[in-house]
Amino acid sequence: MGKPMYNFGKTAKEKARQQKQMDKASKRRIAKQSKDNIKSSTPSEDSVIAE
Repeated sequence: MGKPMYNFGKTAKEKARQQKQMDKASKRRIAKQSKDNIKSSTPSEDSVIAE
């Protein structure tokens, strides 16, 4: 006998869950990078005073 087909829904659900986790992780990484870019692009108060 072969494997029963009732696992098909479970497999699809698990794949969707993993994809959602990967999407969330990439969004967090992009948000962190853009946040770091904003911090590095704005001049600090010390450099404004020095001018």
